[in-house]
Amino acid sequence: MLRYVFGLIFALAACLTFAGTLTVTSPTTGAYVGTTNSLNFNITGAQVQVTVTVAVTYPTGAKSTFNQEFSPDTSGDITGSMALDFTESDPQGVYTINVSATEPGNTYAPTVLSVTLLPQPPVFTAYSPASGNFVKGVVQIRATLQDTYLQGWRVQVNGQDIANNTGTTDTVAVAWDTSGIVQDGPQTITIAATDLANNTTTKTITLTVLRVPPILTITYPTSGTKLVPGADISIVLSIQSEFAGAVDKTGVTVLAEKSTGTFIAMASVISFTSGTTSVWNGRIRYQAGLLPKSFKIVATAVDRAGNAAVPQTVNLTLQ
Repeated sequence: MLRYVFGLIFALAACLTFAGTLTVTSPTTGAYVGTTNSLNFNITGAQVQVTVTVAVTYPTGAKSTFNQEFSPDTSGDITGSMALDFTESDPQGVYTINVSATEPGNTYAPTVLSVTLLPQPPVFTAYSPASGNFVKGVVQIRATLQDTYLQGWRVQVNGQDIANNTGTTDTVAVAWDTSGIVQDGPQTITIAATDLANNTTTKTITLTVLRVPPILTITYPTSGTKLVPGADISIVLSIQSEFAGAVDKTGVTVLAEKSTGTFIAMASVISFTSGTTSVWNGRIRYQAGLLPKSFKIVATAVDRAGNAAVPQTVNLTLQ
């Protein structure tokens, strides 16, 4: 009988002193986390179903607790994962996370770790060039970022890396040489900025590479047009470009000059119709004594990428 009692005591002591192990594999203490995370852990020495409880203490002192049950395999092991999520409105700062496990007849040492929540991705406060621009040559890509915990940024064109396209400062400065683009047309620039919690924000800029200059034609007046003294002079230009919208009225200049090239007057624009072929309508208002009997109209046009058309000239005579 005494031997039986001692055996029972030893068996009971073994049960009471038996302890499983709880190991949190991620996140680790000191880590930066975003709003969506997984708390991963391993348990060994489990006998029956284990309840894992996670208690989160916010920087404000507020607390939230949640738990989940896990069953061990035949070796008493558990590889588990629990969602550890926050919202974008949760305060940025250090959170304390207490992970504990409970099981009838078994004990586990809890794990306490601290993580820094970064609920918002980096913010672009400025960037250039603006979408919709036409470009050629070397394009200066610039951006300013606002984020204390910035990990880095990457600039790509059409999903591909370009030279010197990464950095860790809050200022993006990358020169993109468009000579590597074989065919003119739309190109997509992306600037991706990532913080230490791997929150990423992306700015997308759509540009059009344009290297073919426009073709400028003075459709009216022509050299044979009879001009009546004392009347306004109407002027019509046709401007052809590779892409619609590549030329605007600010890039067109029409001057009246003497045969020697001396400036007389600048024509004012009346209307401008944009397209692959744009039409510019303007006039030079009549002023007594302004125009000599013989003079010329000189028209120039530059597209939005800086390509200049061949200047056009028409010689005129007042009848």
